[in-house]
Amino acid sequence: MKSAILIHKVPDYRPEAILGFVEKSFALAAEGGQGFGPGQRVLLKPNLLRAFAPERAVTTHPAVLEAVCRALADCSVREIVISDSPAFGSLEAVARKAGYGPLLKRYGARFAPLSNPVPLVSEERVPHLKISADIDNYDRIINLPKVKSHVQMTLTLGIKNLFGLVIGKRKPVLHCLVDNDKVRFGRMLVDIARRVSPSLTLIDGIVAMEGNGPAGGTPYPLGLLAAGQDLTALDRVLTEIVGAPLEKVYALEAARQKNYGNYSLENIELFGETHLDALRVDDFHLSTTPMEISFNPLRVARSFLRHLFEVGVREKWAHRD
Repeated sequence: MKSAILIHKVPDYRPEAILGFVEKSFALAAEGGQGFGPGQRVLLKPNLLRAFAPERAVTTHPAVLEAVCRALADCSVREIVISDSPAFGSLEAVARKAGYGPLLKRYGARFAPLSNPVPLVSEERVPHLKISADIDNYDRIINLPKVKSHVQMTLTLGIKNLFGLVIGKRKPVLHCLVDNDKVRFGRMLVDIARRVSPSLTLIDGIVAMEGNGPAGGTPYPLGLLAAGQDLTALDRVLTEIVGAPLEKVYALEAARQKNYGNYSLENIELFGETHLDALRVDDFHLSTTPMEISFNPLRVARSFLRHLFEVGVREKWAHRD
């Protein structure tokens, strides 16, 4: 069976254009048996890597989150929860910096830090791999990644975004437990994605990030939104559009190896914009300084200390002011 991918050209963050796309993506999810309706608890998983303003293109844009919240409210869902595990800083501080604060009052959404890590048995046998058991408290999960280059994994798209469900500083530790093998790390990400199995993935590519992402790159006007239920098919289409070498998008290569989702373009059906050639760009720049997947122990220690400083010192002083 072919995987359906909805893709529209959307040049900027105009609310009505985004809402129209979200409503069509909800219809696509419903056709796949994962519709949204009354009484449901829905978890939204954006990319909230660090506390950056929306124009930096590090985090999923708040206009995309707002359109999703508005569409869910129209579906009369019972609860909308926004969650992630930022690399630095608390969820609330990072989410508010990303522009999500108004969603709490407008749509009754709430921020909920991830908790209750439980072991995930991975085919890769990566030790200490745990994800938040909180995901089992929700009827639907919507994965909301940002199109970004990545110094370690080349691109971060739908599959990679779910790594945020690993809580806190377990993430850099796991980077060090895959024998510096990027494809093995990607296969671990596929195991996480298979476990999470989001009802819908809707990716913000209106303003993407090129260069030394996921935080140090520069905004790139890619001008599109894409959505689907098959993470591999979605990542494959986005990889084709930005022109990244397939074998170097390590999470996607891992999905091909593990036969997770539809990798072949012949098994992917596009809706909305149906001509892939018209969407391709030739000036999207990948990282100029690729990094190994493993962090050295000193960097991991600095990461722990920086996170403690952000939460224990900077955020408390900002709150006092």
